[in-house]
Amino acid sequence: MARVIIAFAALFAACAFAPAYAQDFLEGKLNRLGAISSGDYLAGDSVRFSIAGGPMDTMLLRFDGDAEVFVLYTGHASLGGRVLKYDSGETALQVSGWGGMTLYTDAQPNGLPVVRTGDAFAPSPPNVSLSDMQNAAEDEAQHLAYIRGLRLSFTADWNALQADATTRAFAFDTLENAVRGLDRYSTTPAGREALAHHLDGVMVEPSSGKPVLRLNARTLVVTFNPAQGYLGRASSRAIARALGALLPRK
Repeated sequence: MARVIIAFAALFAACAFAPAYAQDFLEGKLNRLGAISSGDYLAGDSVRFSIAGGPMDTMLLRFDGDAEVFVLYTGHASLGGRVLKYDSGETALQVSGWGGMTLYTDAQPNGLPVVRTGDAFAPSPPNVSLSDMQNAAEDEAQHLAYIRGLRLSFTADWNALQADATTRAFAFDTLENAVRGLDRYSTTPAGREALAHHLDGVMVEPSSGKPVLRLNARTLVVTFNPAQGYLGRASSRAIARALGALLPRK
């Protein structure tokens, strides 16, 4: 069985006060540099997206026309800037100390300049019924079979999800991310062959820990932690990356 975890004083004298004050002032100034505002943004001429503040110094990113919500983890860059990365490790956004922002995408790895276009609200998990989720599981299986030639079933503990709307919402979100991750991983012939050789199905499973991908015989188990919201499940990017480490290729 293989596992991938998704998966960063008192004042004694004036001579002592001055250096401490200077350090606090500098740190406060650096924290204000590269500040990131929630809102709607435009990158280049056509890539529209929104970002909103998330818990624990994270930001939530969603591209127009795409239902997936990405969690971005912020870190310091040079000269007071910020760098925001996906849970898979790739850089999504770079913010300079003076506020200029650059978006990096698969199609534009060198980056696109970004401008803010308006305000935006924080995303919320989908409100889905159990039958909605079961229908989605069947539809997504048919989708992957049609476009990638993969024969996979998607399942969960339906009885447990029936009574808990929050867990069901993030189970649905995790299922959709798993499908997107499988689709991303199977864009190459080698990826499709690895999936067809090792997998028959995907199981979405709640957990009290960090999100994990593991193999149970020929079933890919994708866990999520509903108590942690969006931080408690892996993105499609992280799932595709984990599949590369989990499934051997010829």
